[in-house]
Amino acid sequence: MLPLPLLFQSQIPLELLRLARADSEDPVYRQILADWVERYGGEEGRLLCRFFRRGAVLRHDPSTWQTLSASEARLVAPFSDLVLGIGDRVVLPLTETQTITMNWVPSGDSWLGGGGGEEGTAPFSLKNGLWCGIYPITQEQWQLVMGNNPSHFEGKPTNPVERVSYDDVQEFLQKLNDAHRANGFLYRLPSANEWEYILRGGPIPKYQSQYDYYFARSKTDLSAVASNDLTSWQATIRRYPSEGAGTIGNYLGIDHKNTSTVGNYIPNPLGMYDMHGNVWEWTVTKGGSSRVRCGGGWNDSQDYCTASIRFYLDPVSRHRNLGFRILAVSGEG
Repeated sequence: MLPLPLLFQSQIPLELLRLARADSEDPVYRQILADWVERYGGEEGRLLCRFFRRGAVLRHDPSTWQTLSASEARLVAPFSDLVLGIGDRVVLPLTETQTITMNWVPSGDSWLGGGGGEEGTAPFSLKNGLWCGIYPITQEQWQLVMGNNPSHFEGKPTNPVERVSYDDVQEFLQKLNDAHRANGFLYRLPSANEWEYILRGGPIPKYQSQYDYYFARSKTDLSAVASNDLTSWQATIRRYPSEGAGTIGNYLGIDHKNTSTVGNYIPNPLGMYDMHGNVWEWTVTKGGSSRVRCGGGWNDSQDYCTASIRFYLDPVSRHRNLGFRILAVSGEG
């Protein structure tokens, strides 16, 4: 264990933390900080050490992924820029018997509004990393929290819940936050800008914003694969006429005449599933008295399922292709 300066023996070494965040893969910075936390942080410090000591998170290597409990995620929150990376997950409670899995969304800079070969013209910065549900909220999750199932395609517990208004979603979130505020996280909807930032894979350079559709290479390789074409082989959308009568759905045997089970297809580069198609998703972004929905649905063509697509709806609207996914942020963030 490296000797620690006296300055670091009574308080968190803020200067060292700043250096470590500036060069998060420098082994000296990481080791000294881990040693400090272990020596002066007690039991919680020892838990944190496994994050400080680990190597770089490699997008193509699922063996580096970490799944955190709610208590672990709360502990690493102050050091999130240093210790959390793409592929990290947290399992948070929804009810006494139901949990929700969320992936880490790192802070950073992106460009929004691009597609079809044209780069985005709207810069966007996510100041603080956050957790995002890897799936839209399902019928089962809604039923356990709310005690009912409003879905048109009722009886499919692992399909997205739909026919929920923006106001319904706010009631759902209020129940979650009332029950679980002590965990240190606040559940909420994303803004439209946050939603698009997440879909595109978090921080990206401007040239990478010219695409409409963003996927990972596979479910275990989160290397980004972006394009300007989308078919029903990649998402639950209305099939192409050119795909022919014999290829309705895809190799998974999915009937593209309704919603499908979440998680069937390849995720995006942050490990989020079903952001293109299946159900439109509510956001908190306002347009007059309306709210923005994003992503497209099972009965839409690829043109309505792009990264930058946004439509406004009255907050009391309910449709059989409209659902939502949620974020978890630290405290009141």
